[in-house]
Amino acid sequence: MRKRQEICVIRNAKAAFKKFNEILNSAEKEILIMTSSKGVINAWKSKTLLEKWQEKGVSVKIIAPITSENLKAARELSKYSAVKHIPACYSRVTLIDGKHLFQFKIPQEKLGGIQHFENAIYTNDLEYVQRTRDMLNEIWNDSFDISKVIVGSIARAPVPTVPLSTHVSDVAKSMSKQNIGAVIVARDFEPLGIITERDIMERVVLANKDLHEIVAQEIMTAPLITIDSDRTIEEALEIMHNNHVRRLVVVKGENLVGLVTERRLLLARGSLGERR
Repeated sequence: MRKRQEICVIRNAKAAFKKFNEILNSAEKEILIMTSSKGVINAWKSKTLLEKWQEKGVSVKIIAPITSENLKAARELSKYSAVKHIPACYSRVTLIDGKHLFQFKIPQEKLGGIQHFENAIYTNDLEYVQRTRDMLNEIWNDSFDISKVIVGSIARAPVPTVPLSTHVSDVAKSMSKQNIGAVIVARDFEPLGIITERDIMERVVLANKDLHEIVAQEIMTAPLITIDSDRTIEEALEIMHNNHVRRLVVVKGENLVGLVTERRLLLARGSLGERR
């Protein structure tokens, strides 16, 4: 007998969580998930379930924003499922065996525990499920493999900037207040150079110059070495190595979108192990 098709909003978080897990555990062929960056970390915590799916031969695909914070989890997750990167996740969706669809409106980052299951949408309407499956497969095909995570996804933003005429004493105060190791020097929003903690130490302090007299333009390193936001971690590290620098300015077209350090890249790649 054909199961009655339905579409409903499950308002109670516990009820939604129970139904979700019952259907998820019954998966036989494939699971397709689009989730948030935090969702990647939570998925990795379900290692037992991942192993179960692997033993049953269930195909698992996960699409999510991959960042420096979750890249290690994503790499571990990729041992049990296929994982790809998308720049942003606007809706969390899980498809099971092409028959069941769950959609969660509340971002996982906003609520802890199972509370993000509140007002979950569930349907087994085959036509709707198939349309969503086709859409997610298109997104999957256009997504990046995690071995090619783009620099723009892990760059620090917004980029801290100071005008050319800013006194170095104020630059140092700004860096200390924001707990950052570098600032971009700009003129009318046009980035021209960079000042690091090391620049201040070597070019001002050790040179016995007055922090209150020297301005940013006098000690900045220019021209800036930049990298396009859609380049990979490996490409960024290669540019750093070739230019003997530890920071790159990340751009998209003519726009300044972020700043990335060698340490942040290595952490994202897993070369430095756990973040301290």
